[in-house]
Amino acid sequence: MSLTTPRLLLSCAVLGATLLASGCGFHLRGTGVDSVELNQLDVTAHNRYGRTYQQVLEALEVDGVKVTPTAAYQLQLLKEDQGRRAVSYTSSSTPAEYELTSTLMFQIADRRGRALIGPETLATRRLYVNDKDNIIGTTEEEELLRHEMRQDLTRQLLFRLSSITEGELSSRESRLDQQGN
Repeated sequence: MSLTTPRLLLSCAVLGATLLASGCGFHLRGTGVDSVELNQLDVTAHNRYGRTYQQVLEALEVDGVKVTPTAAYQLQLLKEDQGRRAVSYTSSSTPAEYELTSTLMFQIADRRGRALIGPETLATRRLYVNDKDNIIGTTEEEELLRHEMRQDLTRQLLFRLSSITEGELSSRESRLDQQGN
């Protein structure tokens, strides 16, 4: 057997695995097929310096959305909540596991502030083990999970925005105008 035969077999195996993975609809996490169809959007939040607000701005710009205060429609990040609760305890009544929760309420409004979509709430949750012997590691794990949760909320928001077109928003705005007259 020559040296090239194992390489050929390995190459065929890798190619076969790649074809199987792509054929079954497998995608790497975070790589959605859809993108946001809105060209421009104004983004507001109570905490304009918060991490979630900054991540949303970056994600929209990466997706090709121009974020400008003169846009016809406004994405309003209305409320963000985080929680932590003990879900299990050790025999000495100290928390063994915690559940972290994070929610983001948003809506899309026209320039007059009338809600066209929403308000809607996105949510995510994670569990982690409380290691009382490694407080620093547990604290770092909680921070890492909070970061992942913000990313998850941003992905959920972009996924929701990807289903909205400017035509749909314009139509909703026209209906509100007709109801007001």
